Amino acid sequence: MPDGRKYWAIPRYAVLTGAAVLAAAVTVTIALAIQDRTDRRLTSDIERTQSDLLRLGARITAIKDVDLTTTTDYIAAFAQIEPLQKEYDEKLKKFSDLYSYARERDSHRGLLDIQRLRGKHHPETWDKMSEIIALVRQINDITKRESSVVRAMASLPDAERAQFWHEQFLPLAAQEHALRERLMIVGQGRAPTSSIQ
Repeated sequence: MPDGRKYWAIPRYAVLTGAAVLAAAVTVTIALAIQDRTDRRLTSDIERTQSDLLRLGARITAIKDVDLTTTTDYIAAFAQIEPLQKEYDEKLKKFSDLYSYARERDSHRGLLDIQRLRGKHHPETWDKMSEIIALVRQINDITKRESSVVRAMASLPDAERAQFWHEQFLPLAAQEHALRERLMIVGQGRAPTSSIQ
């Protein structure tokens, strides 16, 4: 006697389609998780390097912005700045490299972009940061030139130092001041001491 029960079987194409959809979902989830982890690590590295850079820049600026009145004061101040300057150069290079890598990474993102999904993709920020880094580099170069001038001034007799300082150092200080003001404008009101040396 025939059995009255019907056996319901899932068609093979439905199983294969379901497996393919599940595999695609798992792949997308893994890709987004890896991308998110890499982005978080890169962001952490950038923030840590930026913090170190700001700390060093603030120390250099504090030394430079003290009420220096004599050429001897400048010689003593720049003697303190020189060791900090080497560390600052290293941090600035590291920050610039990390920033360049992050910008390159951001420019090659595809459809599966965790930053775009979160609404954190802002290309105009990259452009502004490029300008800020360029200004900081220019200020850093001027500080190095100021250090060289002060070192040369230290080898001069006291009678010649004042004239040398006026002719060689003051033009550099004026350039630095102009760049600091420009940096403040680009950084939308951030004080120069908080973002540069």
